[in-house]
Amino acid sequence: MKKTNSTDAKVKKSDRLKANSKRTRRKMDALEKKKIIASLTLMDDLFMQVVLEEQACTEYILQTILDKSSLKLKEQRLQKRLPNLHGRALVLDCLCTDDKGLLYNIEVQNSSARAIPKRARYHAALMDTHTLKKGEKFSKLPESYVIFITDKDVLGEGEQLYQIERVIRKSGNLFKDGSHILYFNTARQDDNALGKLAKDLKEANPKEIKSKVLSHRVASLKEGKLDREGEKKMNVLLEKYRKKAVEEGMEKGIEQGMQQGLEQGKNHLAFLIGRLLEAGRMDDLKRVSYDEDYREKLLKEFGL
Repeated sequence: MKKTNSTDAKVKKSDRLKANSKRTRRKMDALEKKKIIASLTLMDDLFMQVVLEEQACTEYILQTILDKSSLKLKEQRLQKRLPNLHGRALVLDCLCTDDKGLLYNIEVQNSSARAIPKRARYHAALMDTHTLKKGEKFSKLPESYVIFITDKDVLGEGEQLYQIERVIRKSGNLFKDGSHILYFNTARQDDNALGKLAKDLKEANPKEIKSKVLSHRVASLKEGKLDREGEKKMNVLLEKYRKKAVEEGMEKGIEQGMQQGLEQGKNHLAFLIGRLLEAGRMDDLKRVSYDEDYREKLLKEFGL
């Protein structure tokens, strides 16, 4: 009898420990979730996709970049896949059409390698391919804009907004093919409408975002003022964000480790990524993927 009581007590204690462990994990998950959400800005492409589900936000960004306050969108599609039977397909961050039939593709690019001129050219080409129907005249091809919103000055000429057009070289006149490519350099934050937008795109605190439409949308997402569908989308976003952060960090870290032949360094980086995720230090996680000196500093901080 005593043996049975002792066994029951051990089972109950084990169950209590498991329950406490689960509660602790849930608290940690909730804390991590809050930290990740608090750190997100519109320059995080996954978060931007959720923000742009409110069409007024897309309109405001286009109105500001193109200096067209009257621009109104007819429709928009997020994460639109453009297949290519003969080559590489594309998934566009945001593809939209205004009330005049003009096409716009907005892409958030934090990596210089993902914002090279030939990528912009390919975006424009594939958009054209999927716009003109069989048998339609080429004159029916709509005017199109490919807009790369970049974290840094990718083209390196110090401009706030690069507007790329084809020109007739000898005369300098526009070729007028209706294709426009723009690079919005958010690293330059002048005291003008574009500068204010650049600051808003990099601001994590919705109370500090100057645009009312962006501030309201970001606040609703970050402060949990969502319906059940909205909450579900944010949870999906967080899972994608965690996965992307780990994959990108591991991919770059492993690549560097292979190049240097430092197997031990790869293990240390993997541990560092895990510790940063646990601490919700997302900005540090991004930075260690490309800043070698900062990575060494954090490895020392965590005793790795």
